[in-house]
Amino acid sequence: MFGVGIGTFALIVALSVVNGFESEVTKQMIGKDAHFEVMNMRGEQILDPDFIAKQLMENDKEITAYSPFVIYKVGVSSKRVNDGVVVYGIEPATARNVIDLPSKMIAGIFRVDSLEDHGGRLRPSLMLGSVLAQRLRVDVGDALVLQTFQGPDDMMSGGPKMMQFVVGGIFETGMYEYDGNLLYVEISALKALLGMQGVSGIQFKVKDPWKSEIHSQRAREFLGYPYTASDWKAKNITLLKWMNYEKFIVAAIVSLIVMIAAFNIISSMIMVVVDKTKEIGILRSMGFSETAVMRVFVSMGSFIGVFGSVLGGIAGLTLCIVQEKTHFIKLPADVYMMPFFPVQVQPLDVIAIFVIGNAMCILATILPAYKASRMDPVSAIRHE
Repeated sequence: MFGVGIGTFALIVALSVVNGFESEVTKQMIGKDAHFEVMNMRGEQILDPDFIAKQLMENDKEITAYSPFVIYKVGVSSKRVNDGVVVYGIEPATARNVIDLPSKMIAGIFRVDSLEDHGGRLRPSLMLGSVLAQRLRVDVGDALVLQTFQGPDDMMSGGPKMMQFVVGGIFETGMYEYDGNLLYVEISALKALLGMQGVSGIQFKVKDPWKSEIHSQRAREFLGYPYTASDWKAKNITLLKWMNYEKFIVAAIVSLIVMIAAFNIISSMIMVVVDKTKEIGILRSMGFSETAVMRVFVSMGSFIGVFGSVLGGIAGLTLCIVQEKTHFIKLPADVYMMPFFPVQVQPLDVIAIFVIGNAMCILATILPAYKASRMDPVSAIRHE
């Protein structure tokens, strides 16, 4: 019974933690990314993003907001460090309706308008991730220089273009790759730096982010070539698959505890059969049928399974609820994406654990129960 309880407890806690991590990671991915985005598959600029976005919104009523963007890889320089980063050019008024970046700010505010530097001069501002800010050794109000990478054409035309910005805000999504490689500027400033007339793509938000692939497919079919659309699931497919595999592997490994408990039930029931051989013979001689004898031992095993799983389930659910409310089990925030163990109890997981655990315990009693039911009454009574 104790073994079944420990197995049930471990399964509920382990799956709840995996669900919690999956939920937190997907929230962070959805918060940073739009639900889906439209781009030109040939890499060409989209010259009339508003017209295309409004057409899509008329065709798909589930789309709630859109925002054009420019994405490019540039060099960034502070007073001490040079690095290469991915820069997003955004419209702040529309972008805040599509991405959840304003809630991720840890220093400064969500802004990409003009801002005074330490010398009192107005410069276009930018927002960057916390890891990138640490790497560049900058804080709010410090100056950064963005420059296009130098290629053969740049060398012939006199070198790469440069533009000075001021740090207006620092965000932290909890995703290392985002916080260490992204910065955001006003779209017109980035277009001026790159000499662009149009935009790289359009980001969209829908009512249900978990159905983003459906809306992405609709956009591809509606716009046709040369446009393409990709949703947040497609861009993070490797991580999502890994989390699904992880949940299966964790459940399979922890289930071994319940399997061990089931084998213990088999051995315990066999020992009971051996110990109660004479009593079984007396019952059979008094008219107990083979089915009735089997029912006795199956009932014993079932009681062990049900009572053990109930005790383990109560303990596991209690721990998960307390952790969800108080976050008393902490994690190092500089290593993991969150400062505490996230838990999320899913009712279907709990039901499956109870059903499978009890089914294994009942199946474990069939062999010893069958052995007991097949005893010859006379031989059983003369056993001692």
